[in-house]
Amino acid sequence: MTFYQAKFDSVTFCFSAFGKTKLEAFIALKAGLDQHTKDYRLAADWWHEFEDDIYAVEVGFNGCYRDNEPLLGQL
Repeated sequence: MTFYQAKFDSVTFCFSAFGKTKLEAFIALKAGLDQHTKDYRLAADWWHEFEDDIYAVEVGFNGCYRDNEPLLGQL
């Protein structure tokens, strides 16, 4: 089974979210960033300037990845 992991690394935190599709992973990550914004009482749009740094990778169960790439024989 294949799914997607969206990722964003800020100076202080590493965020990740998962979805059945790349879009679902992005939506989940952005919702998490909005919750983080509330939790830490940050400016509502603090992460928007870093939106281009959010990316998603395709992953599968029982797979091993190195630098977001599957190792030989995986996926």
